[in-house]
Amino acid sequence: MKNAVILFGSPRKKGNTVELARAMSTTLKDRGWGVRTLYLNDLNIRPCQGCYVCLPGGVCKINDDMKDVRKYIMESDLIVYATPIYWFGPSGQLKLVMDRSIAFMDENMGSRIEGKKAVTLTTFGDEDMDSCRPAIDIFQKTFDLLKVTYAGRVDVPGCQPQGGASGRSI
Repeated sequence: MKNAVILFGSPRKKGNTVELARAMSTTLKDRGWGVRTLYLNDLNIRPCQGCYVCLPGGVCKINDDMKDVRKYIMESDLIVYATPIYWFGPSGQLKLVMDRSIAFMDENMGSRIEGKKAVTLTTFGDEDMDSCRPAIDIFQKTFDLLKVTYAGRVDVPGCQPQGGASGRSI
């Protein structure tokens, strides 16, 4: 069985991003995949300290919930990055995980997760599709460095908070 981990980066469990993540989860499960969703806002993940202690063995010196996130990423064939777009980039919750992904690199900048696949799911209030471009560039550069295949993306513009006066929700 193939496994996927959904890195859910929204602080809201009842918003547009969760609907998109649920659809992805359902589709994968219907195709026989094992799926684990991690609500990053519920986890204690500290910022990267830039010390590079993790490079030799892949283990960060910070003792927090990133150790579990790392484990699930290592066990997965597919990593799904689900996030609302905040200020043209991924949410802070997801960005912390992305920054701490340096632990997937070794001293020679080789990747410990080379060959895995990644998908991004983004939601944003603006109708302009270019509003997600900076975030997509961040994802692309991250995946290139990690030697992870960018297998696809779903970008949903025009989203408003549930009950918002304008726009749509998915």
